[in-house]
Amino acid sequence: MSNILRGADIVARSLQRLGCRRVYTLSGNHIMSIFDAALDAGLDLVHVRHEAAAVQMADAHGRLTGEAGVALVTGGPGHANAVGALYTALAAESPMVLLSGHAATWELGRGGFQELRQADMAAPVTKASWMAASVESLGRDIGEAFRLALSGRRGPVHVSLPSDLLDARMAESAVMWP
Repeated sequence: MSNILRGADIVARSLQRLGCRRVYTLSGNHIMSIFDAALDAGLDLVHVRHEAAAVQMADAHGRLTGEAGVALVTGGPGHANAVGALYTALAAESPMVLLSGHAATWELGRGGFQELRQADMAAPVTKASWMAASVESLGRDIGEAFRLALSGRRGPVHVSLPSDLLDARMAESAVMWP
């Protein structure tokens, strides 16, 4: 029988499989499940005092190592605080990935907690920006974000992670790993 994983576990293990060792982050309601999963996956969480600092540190990580730096912030105002720092990463062609928590998919258009059109907001200052659509595709989404950040003209990529997808459960054998 296969192990059952939460979407948050898939995100953390995908990061680990892609060689990520450190995540620059500021905690918040939408992403708390990823914190637990990241600890289980052995990821080093560097907690900052402002979301823009998480992006700036991931940007510096990308510039210094050539690897994709990873920033993790909560949704709504946390994401909004992070977006401004993406412009510098884009201008510097710095490979990095911003993962933002997001209101649950069933709340979209209903005034959900801190609901914001995050992918649209980040699009002008990233190579690509989208919202994950299903728990089944979370691993593939993380892998695609890394691939885009590191390919061609390098730069930042954003993925919004709805909280219901992070809490959803599925069999480990059905995960589309990066």
